[in-house]
Amino acid sequence: MKNPQPAFLFGNGLSMALSQDFSLKKITNKFISGLRGDKKAYLFELCGGENNLDFDDFEVNFSLLEDAYSSLKKYRKFIDTPTGALFLSKFSLPNPNLLKHEEIIKSLYDDYIFQILNLIQGNVTKPAISIKLGVFSQFIKSQLENCSSGYVFTLNYDLLAETILLEEIGTTKFTDFCSPAGNFKGTNIPKYDFDPAMNENKYGENYSASSIELHHLHGSLSLFYDYTRNKAIKFRTDDIFANEVYSNISKQNWTLYPAIITGGGKSLKMNEYPFEFYFRHFKDASTYAKYNKLFIVGYSFRDDHVNKLIKKWIVAVEDFSDGLLIVDYENDINLQKEFKAMVKKKLKMRTPIPDKCFEFGGANAIRDVLGTFPKSKE
Repeated sequence: MKNPQPAFLFGNGLSMALSQDFSLKKITNKFISGLRGDKKAYLFELCGGENNLDFDDFEVNFSLLEDAYSSLKKYRKFIDTPTGALFLSKFSLPNPNLLKHEEIIKSLYDDYIFQILNLIQGNVTKPAISIKLGVFSQFIKSQLENCSSGYVFTLNYDLLAETILLEEIGTTKFTDFCSPAGNFKGTNIPKYDFDPAMNENKYGENYSASSIELHHLHGSLSLFYDYTRNKAIKFRTDDIFANEVYSNISKQNWTLYPAIITGGGKSLKMNEYPFEFYFRHFKDASTYAKYNKLFIVGYSFRDDHVNKLIKKWIVAVEDFSDGLLIVDYENDINLQKEFKAMVKKKLKMRTPIPDKCFEFGGANAIRDVLGTFPKSKE
């Protein structure tokens, strides 16, 4: 194809190529088995008892934690106001002192993030990527370094995609829509403001050669929301580890919280800042067929809001079967058949997805596709 415009969509399965410890089931079991005392009691209680815990995917439990934390925080803020104090006094109600409860639930969230960070520090490295994902990362390089435009959409927030892009493509050839903005207050840590307007020369209608867009659809562990500035900011991965950023958010009360989407209600959270920017660009690129190849790697097809946009692209191009490749790691023939049937059911296409659009054997089994074209507007 003379004018390649590839798009990559990465799910959590890609990270499992680096280590099986990235499996949601292993992360969940390790996290739950490591809980003690109040944290364990709170998690079990919030989830309706041990029998109601989901040991396969912690995000199911996470949605219950998020709901409880949000409700506690909202009620505590009300109680701390003069109106709240009057409410307690008027109805002779005791002050529930909810801050401790709020802190325990937040610590569950922090511990879960720390566990993933430790996984990243041990596995998402240049040598590990070269050994375990060498063929895959070179394929990305071959597709993106000479394309007229390209997209990388991530659903996993573990920094793997941007590490590959940094190593194989280089900072000058892709944008994550963040610009240098001095140091984070009170520190020597360089920060980068999420500011798409400052990056307009790198994306939009007037593409420069080899312009690549990196969109963190569910956020990233290097992306934070600074609620004192009402801004999303980013730190370099090395700075996050060297300066123990996540630990200091808790210990020194830094005015940050991770800009990631976990748990339930993902489709609603996609409308929140800064995720709505990423999601809107994925929607536009899919609806108007701005890419002519789509490589989907390690995605479980469990997110309806993402599936809808994949389908938008499928109906926007001439022949999606020439431009679509779905890569999975399943080796068992029967499980491969189940996976294909599940994908077809999730996408609900009138024209079934042919077998040629599937490739098994993991990320390194990825291959090129012919490419397709936008449908004629006539």
